[in-house]
Parts: sequence; structure tokens; C-alpha cells
Amino acid sequence: MLNIEAINERFVAFSKVILKFRALILVAMVLILAISFYGLKQLKSDTDDSHYFNEGDELLLAKDYMASIFGNDNFCAVLVHVDNVFTPRVLAGIREMGRELKAKVPYVDDVISVTDMEFTRGDEDGLDVSDIVPDPIPEDPAQLAEIREAIMAKPSLRNQIVSEDGRYAWIMVRLMHIPSGTVDEHGEFIEMVIGRTVNEITGQEKYAWMNPETTGWPVINLEKRDFMAGEMPKLIGLSLLSIILVLALVLRSIRGVIFPVFLAGAGLSIVLGIQGLLGVATDPMVMLMPIFLSISMAICYSLYFINFFRWEFQKKGDRLWALEHAVGETGWPIFFSAFTTMASLLSFCFVNLRPVSWVGMTSASMTMLLYVLTIVLLPVLFSFGGDKKEKGAQIVVKKVPLDRLMEWMGSHVLQHPRIVFTVAAIALMASVAGLFRVEVAFDLRRSFGTEVPYIDRICRISETPLGSLYSFGVGIEFPNPDEARLPENLRKLEILTERIREFPLTKKVHSVLDVVKDLNQVLNAGNPESYTIPQTREEIAQVLLLYENAGGTEAERWIDYEYRRLRVMIEIDDYNSGEAVRELESIRTLGAQLFPDAKIILTGTLCQFTQIQDYVSWGQVQSIFISMLVISLLMAAVFGSLKIGLIAMIPNILPAFFVCAVMGFFNIPLDMMTVTVIPMILGLAVDDTIHFINHCQLEFMRTGNYRESIRITFRSTGKAMLLTSSILCLSFSAYMFSKMIIFVHMGILVFIGILAAFLSDYFITPNLIVRLRVFGEERNSEVSGSER
Repeated sequence: MLNIEAINERFVAFSKVILKFRALILVAMVLILAISFYGLKQLKSDTDDSHYFNEGDELLLAKDYMASIFGNDNFCAVLVHVDNVFTPRVLAGIREMGRELKAKVPYVDDVISVTDMEFTRGDEDGLDVSDIVPDPIPEDPAQLAEIREAIMAKPSLRNQIVSEDGRYAWIMVRLMHIPSGTVDEHGEFIEMVIGRTVNEITGQEKYAWMNPETTGWPVINLEKRDFMAGEMPKLIGLSLLSIILVLALVLRSIRGVIFPVFLAGAGLSIVLGIQGLLGVATDPMVMLMPIFLSISMAICYSLYFINFFRWEFQKKGDRLWALEHAVGETGWPIFFSAFTTMASLLSFCFVNLRPVSWVGMTSASMTMLLYVLTIVLLPVLFSFGGDKKEKGAQIVVKKVPLDRLMEWMGSHVLQHPRIVFTVAAIALMASVAGLFRVEVAFDLRRSFGTEVPYIDRICRISETPLGSLYSFGVGIEFPNPDEARLPENLRKLEILTERIREFPLTKKVHSVLDVVKDLNQVLNAGNPESYTIPQTREEIAQVLLLYENAGGTEAERWIDYEYRRLRVMIEIDDYNSGEAVRELESIRTLGAQLFPDAKIILTGTLCQFTQIQDYVSWGQVQSIFISMLVISLLMAAVFGSLKIGLIAMIPNILPAFFVCAVMGFFNIPLDMMTVTVIPMILGLAVDDTIHFINHCQLEFMRTGNYRESIRITFRSTGKAMLLTSSILCLSFSAYMFSKMIIFVHMGILVFIGILAAFLSDYFITPNLIVRLRVFGEERNSEVSGSER
């Protein structure tokens, strides 16, 4: 068992050195903050979903490989909603907008719309590939009706580029390959510039009558960043306001309010500033987590320190003596709390997603930095000021109602152990039942919600005949060139696409078959019965040759120039995690059966989401197990007993199970944000357990009596435990005021987890300590009358 009093004496000696060189420490702090503020200006956000995956991930490699063959599958799109697309004014507006987009959007490859697209017709030379809407746009209603009829006669265009009812039309902005990390002359990621340019063009007053609505990942990522830029200050402000009010109410001290908040800001600035200097970028959605954690931890560590400082200062009135002994009493338990919290947060790195790993590394770094600031900077800041009265004079310590509550708790918490353990057992059994109901999911509607403006617009677009919510691609790579255009392989592709169309989630399927069947129909005088795959290899070769000679290029997006690879794109307008996994697996299985010698490659948004789900589910299991194992071993090592280490985890396992039960019973999905909750709660909850056990062990060494140790521990530590738990709950409760469902879930789960951990530490931990005699047998069994 560690000699805690000896450790405390070392921290007292350390504090004397700190206070001796306080001026030098302040100067160093100012320099560090100046450098950090410069780094903060360099900090960038990264909203690209493909960057969620680590470098070398198979899904990223597959995406890059397919893009190198078929071009960038990223795009922006504008949905036009009018009474009738086929009027001169609407067609002129679509053409004007399309040309302006092509002229002004960076990295634009092509713009496709009803007025600017490949339209194949038969002529005396065989095929003509040109725009169906001439320039100038005709005014004759009969000619416009012919254009409409011709478009609607083609399955590859009907409800693809124009809706069958003629009320909706797409303007598709296809993009060239954009090297990762490309920025403009102002240092802004080019994807953000693309999204803003599209929104600025379509948002002009002259196009308002067409009711344009934008979509595509550059637009979505831009609006996601802008939304978070407005949401983050609101949530952080709410969190800070609630914390400041609590600190002001409880501490009734300007220093007690300002210094902890300053520590939180300093810790954030230093860590994020260093990341800015190093060029680290991350998704702004996950950036809130370490910010809230930093605020909470800074306040909690400060409260423990301030609580002991005020206690000692009230007793003796000597400021420096009180600061030295406050560092002595809190230095070790806060260090151990910070270290175990850091270890728990580092378990996020086992989730194979870059934003989650970033949260783990950043939060862990902030936790240890905040410890250093608490033990080094906080005593320096509090050292300025006079003593309360003459040193050595007897001072009467005033007790507030909270102090009297802690004394009452210390005297009564051990009176009903059976009730405590029975309630805990029932809660654990109920939690296990809820644990098996937890579902892994990651989709826009369920995770973000339609109260977020850009999510609402995306969902509205997906409900139109032209729109979809997600898409994904299937690549088929044959061993040898020319195999992709063999009739037997195209017929197998037809079987595959027809099966995919039968899937519950499928809305549309696109492939080279759309081009080949259309060409065959055109070359057979437009006969609808000829909308089929040509019968022989020679016929297919002739059709594709005529198409290429006529200037057609659309087929290049679906079959490569070697005729070795095929690409299929599937659009879906709804999402179900279990169904998505089943459908992707069915495509792999059926693809392998139809093309045994070919390689099946899956890419796209749906594949990313299902891969994220896989990483999240396995990462959750790994991070929880690692957190529990590391924390148990650390506590066993520090307290000198494996028994204490394992016992200390019992009150911290219950909150974790309870949070899982809430997720299961209330249909809160396990996603990229909620996956961090349980390891984080383990790291936060164990802080109070460590402080309680540490001080209880110290008092047991002094008194030799368990009940007296518990009573004194509640008096000295119970108040700080209550305040820190309240601060944590209030801090993360700000999430509940977000428009984004994923944040609301986060706030609810952390609040419930911290509350459950607090109750466990107040009732279960002391009863376990006494019942299991974790510090050995009592040396003094006498108990004061008030506790009998």
C-alpha cells in the first residue's frame, strides 16, 4: 500500500518551488499562450466524410482506384422545381444557370441538364449525339412538346434528368479529380469554395423563380461547417453560463469563477493552437467533445483544489501555507484521476475512425495539460493576496448547509447496505436487458434530424421523383480486356441490376446498360421492343463504335476504355442499417456467383456508413474493455491491491451499463458520437471514485476506523464530488439545446451517466469499502456516539 502522506509531503515541497518562481511561471505562460493564439488562427476544419477513415483503409483505396478509372464521382447538383420544365423561360433559365456554374465553379468537369446533355438520335450516318434543346430555345409549343415527348420516351432520361410530370429537373455539376488537401489562394479547402460558389450562383435573385435547391457533398460539407460555426458558440456559451452561475453561487468568489474558466480556455488554446501549427484538421462536429470536456475537467480539478485551499485558509489564515497544503492534499489524487481519465480517453484510438481517434488524442492531451495547469498555475494565481488575519490565530470555520449535508451523509450512508446493493443489482439486471437492444446506426435523418436546415433540404430533395438520400457504387473488374462488353457478361450485369432494383432500399440503378440499350433502340428506328442488349459481340462492338464516332462520352462513366471494368451506381432514398448491410452482402454474393473470375468492388456513401458502423461497434467493445482493464490495473497498482482496483471499478461499471440500457430502451443509436460516451464516462466517473478511496484510505491510516474514515471523507471530499458532478452534468447538458439530434443524445447520455456514477460513488463505494474491509482490519473499533 502506498504511503500517501509521504507522497503528499513531496507535493508540498513541489508547491514551494512553484510559488518561489511564480513570476517566471507567469512569463512563460504568457509566451506559451501567445504562440498558441497564433496557432489557433491556422486551425482548419475538415468536413470530408472520406477523411473519417485512416490512410490505407480498403474503402478509401477502392474509392481512389475507381475514381482513377471512371473519374471523380463527387458532384454538386441543383434541383429546379417549377410548374412545367418545358417552357421557353424555364429552359432558358436552366441553360443560363448551367453555363454560369460551368464558368465559375472551380474544378468543374461538365454540367449536365435537360438543355445540355447527350441525346442520341438516328440519322443517315447512323447516330447523332447532341443537345435535344437547340440554341436559341424554341418558342413553338408544338416543338417544345416534341422535345418533351422525345425525352420521356427514353428510360435513361425519364425520372433521371427530368421528372415524368415535368415539374422537376436536375442541373448536375460534375467535378474533376481534386487532390487531397487542395486549397485556394486564401488557404481555404477547395471543396468549401466549390460548395459556396454553387450556393452563391443558385441563390441569386434572378433564379429565385425556379426554386433551386442545392445538394452534393461540397454543398453539404460547406453548410455543415457553417451550421457548426453557429451552433458551437451557442452550446459553449450555454455551458459556460451555467457553470459560471454555479461557481458564483457556491464559491461566492470572483477568483473562484474567473481562474477555473481561464484554465479551461488556456488548456484549449494550447492544445488546439499546437494542432493549428502542425496543420492538424478535423471535423467540427467532433470538436465540441474535447471543448466541453476541457471546460468540465478544468472546473472539476479547480474545484477540488479550491475546496481544500479554502478549507485550509479558513483554518489558519495563512495564504501560502494553505496553498502548499492544498497542493499536497490534491496533487496526487488529481494526478491519478487525470492519468486514469487520459488512459480511458486514449482507448478511443482503437476505434478505426480518424475523428474519434482525434477526440481521444486531443481530450487525453487536454486532460494532462489541465492537471499541470491546476497544480502549477492555479496556486500561482491564488498566491497574490493577503492573509486572512494574523498567522497562527484561531479562526472559526463557517459551515454552510452543504457542509452540514455532507456530515449527515457521512453519518447515515452506511446504515442500509442491503437496500443499496439490492437496488444496484436490480438496476444492473435491467441494464443488461437494455444492452442487447442497442443498435448501431449512422444516417442523416436519425443522427442529425430535420431541424438542421441543410438536412431538411436534403431529405425534401430525396422525396422528389429525381432525388435520393444516398448512393453507392459497384465495380466489376475482369481479368482481361474486352470482357466487359461481351454479351454474356452484359446479360449477367442485367441480372445483377434487376436484383438490386428489387431491394427495399433501392430507388434507381444506373449502368452502361442504359447507354447500350438506348443505342440499340435508336438504331432500330426507336422501337421500344429494341430497348435490349444486342445479341452478338459484333453488334455490341458496332453500337459502341458508332457512339464513340458520334462524339458520345457518357458511356465512359460506366465502362472503361479497355472494356475490362464496369461500374454500377445505386441510389437509395431511405436508410436502415441492418437492411443496408444485408443488401451490400447480397451484392457481393450475387456478384461473385455471376462473375466468378471478376473482382467485385463496393464504394460510395452507403458503404462508408456501413463501414463506420462496423468500426463503431467493434471499437466500442474494444475501447470499453481496454478502459476498464487499464483503469483497474492502474488503481490496483496505485492503491497497492488488486482487490481495491477491482472493487473501485464496480461503481463505475454500473453507469456504463445504465447508459447502454437507456440507449437500448429509448432507441438511441450507437454512432460516431455516442460511441465515445461510455469510455468517457468511465474516465470521468473514476475521478470521484479515486478521490473518495484516496482520502478514505488516508483517513483510515490516521484513524484506523472505517466509519470514522467515511464520515471524514464525506466532510472533506463529498462536497467537491457533488459540485464536480453537478458541473459535469450542467456542462454537457448544453448539448440538449442543440438542433442536431446527435448532440441531444450526447447530452442526455452523459448527464445520465455522470448522475449514475455520482450516486454509485455516494452510496455503493462507501458500503463496498466497509463491507469488504479493503484497507485491512480496523485498529480502532470505537465509534463516536453520533454514529452508533
